[in-house]
Amino acid sequence: MSEGNRRPDPPVRRIVTGHDRAGRAVVVADGPAANHKWSGGGRTVSTLVWSSFETPAEIWTGEDFGARIIEGSQPPPMGSRFCVIEFAPRSPGRMHRTDTVDYVMAMQGRIDMEMDDSAVTLSAGDVLVQQGTNHSWVNRYDAPARLAFVLIDAGRPPGGSLAIADPLPPTPQRAAPPPPDLAVRRVVTSHDETGRAVAMWDGPQGWWTRRAPGNGSSLIWSTDGTPAGIRTRTDCGARPGDIQPPPRGSWFRVIDYPPGLPGRMHRTDTLDYAVCLGGEMRMDLDDSSVRFRAGDVMVQQGTNHSWVNDGDRPARIAFVLMDGKRRP
Repeated sequence: MSEGNRRPDPPVRRIVTGHDRAGRAVVVADGPAANHKWSGGGRTVSTLVWSSFETPAEIWTGEDFGARIIEGSQPPPMGSRFCVIEFAPRSPGRMHRTDTVDYVMAMQGRIDMEMDDSAVTLSAGDVLVQQGTNHSWVNRYDAPARLAFVLIDAGRPPGGSLAIADPLPPTPQRAAPPPPDLAVRRVVTSHDETGRAVAMWDGPQGWWTRRAPGNGSSLIWSTDGTPAGIRTRTDCGARPGDIQPPPRGSWFRVIDYPPGLPGRMHRTDTLDYAVCLGGEMRMDLDDSSVRFRAGDVMVQQGTNHSWVNDGDRPARIAFVLMDGKRRP
């Protein structure tokens, strides 16, 4: 690291769960994520939280997949990359694209995402689904911007062309808009018939429900396989689904937990990437618990757990669940 390279401020707290020798769910890591790389003259710092190298994802070896070195932005073939990127104030961008579906969560500040002929501004709490589109992140503001990214390997464009012949669809109309306490701003990008990157939709989440215990669940997007499809005009967030994602696929959800919400012990055969967007939760494991606060990130490897809001404020967590290997 050169003297001019910025470190994340504050550091990115990373929690990782796994299993002990007896098969009990435990916290195997809890501290600042330290696998950094820099760009933009050291003013943009990317912190790798975790990665996967196959589908279904490996969740049983005990390896720290956040310690691996991944060159460039593209995740491994058939894999994923979970990182937190902090953009310094007044930082210019760089136009680029990857063959990925990107799930993006704005954690702090404001930032502009420029596309070929247009731009959108993301603020803390917004989420974005990017389908292999050309883009550049530009921080024109006086405060740092921090975003969490999950990049999943996707199919390559046929013949190298980014153009999609089908016309851009209108903004989806929901039978009932989400109530204010569950509303999530969702931006979805795609390509037009000439191959230009565009914001296909900018509005409320695709599907939402308030479950019996009182928590609200909103589906942002989903994939049905890996490599993921990134040329769809279908709203892949407008369908209900089970907790377990589709085989070889993924769910991107935002869940809201009201104060006083009790938990429910459960597990899935998934690799879970989680970002606390607001409030504070207690996550109970088999014989222990850990606090999860706004700004924290978590990697959960198929562990038994229960989310409890024992505070006096609502909490919001964004989750990406990817199909994982079954217990050996």
